[in-house]
Amino acid sequence: MRVATWRGGSEITIDTVPDPKPGPGQLIVKVHSSGICGTDIHKTQGLFPGTPPEVLGHEFVGPVVEIGEGVDVSMMGKIIGCTLNPACGECQGCLTWSAMHCEREARLAGGFAEYVLVDQRQAHIVPDGLDSETASMAEPLACVISTLNMLGDIEEGCDALVVGGGLLGLLTVGVLKLRGAGHIILSEPNPLRLAMGTQFGADILNDPTKNDLSELVNDTTNGYGVKIGAEAVGVPALVANVSKLIRPRGNLVLVGVSPQGSALPIDLYDLHYKEITISGAFGAGDAFGEALETLPKLNLEGVVSGRFPLENTAEAMEVSASGVGVKYMIAPHD
Repeated sequence: MRVATWRGGSEITIDTVPDPKPGPGQLIVKVHSSGICGTDIHKTQGLFPGTPPEVLGHEFVGPVVEIGEGVDVSMMGKIIGCTLNPACGECQGCLTWSAMHCEREARLAGGFAEYVLVDQRQAHIVPDGLDSETASMAEPLACVISTLNMLGDIEEGCDALVVGGGLLGLLTVGVLKLRGAGHIILSEPNPLRLAMGTQFGADILNDPTKNDLSELVNDTTNGYGVKIGAEAVGVPALVANVSKLIRPRGNLVLVGVSPQGSALPIDLYDLHYKEITISGAFGAGDAFGEALETLPKLNLEGVVSGRFPLENTAEAMEVSASGVGVKYMIAPHD
């Protein structure tokens, strides 16, 4: 089969490797759609841990075409999405943290390929009526849901701010609205992404290059600040900006992943006396199933900006990194 292999930096080669063979409890997925994640791009930029050579891609969906010993035969032909790792459910990481922190099982991903070997424990059957391309966005949605689940119940009607209108930011707006947030401000300089915020439930749109976000937040909240401020880009300076716009006893939510080694850019005195809580979550946590159930409740029209064949993976990564559009897919069998 063919795979797109990251060789370091921006170099990606298309290679032919042996077809995967399922062992006990394993499945082979024929990849229909595999989304390009920001962390895939950040690996190529040295901003996220990664060791080449590696087949990137962890947001993939497709039909099961082969099963190993011990897998129910009913799984054949099922369309499935997958978490990053087959959690054992028994180790300390699984029991006290989440499936993402399993201490026993290696991750099985590599969705920029024609076929992927996965463990049956990481497979989630895509609900009837949900198309495969949309279902491939379950993983990023699960990341958002896992992060917001750490807040507990959302205060009904509360003001919220989301900085960043990429897919994670738009999904954050959508989930906050579904959970009862009131006025939601989306701040994003890209006009296409900003305009798309409305379909996810944003009430107020802000282009920070044209209008002062601080003034807007103060006017919207009568000077108190927002209850929930979410940074969905992964830029420490933006985290600092959002922290200043949160009301006392509010929540600073880290949806975007800042580069490894980033220092906390916040005035700790202000954090202490405003009693602000900071939270983030590692990946999809235990929220993948909830994400598949939530996808049909969101308006994802126009979110996928393009599909690229496997041989054009390097070009797709470059386009995605440019910030044009919202979400790009690798389609190995188109």
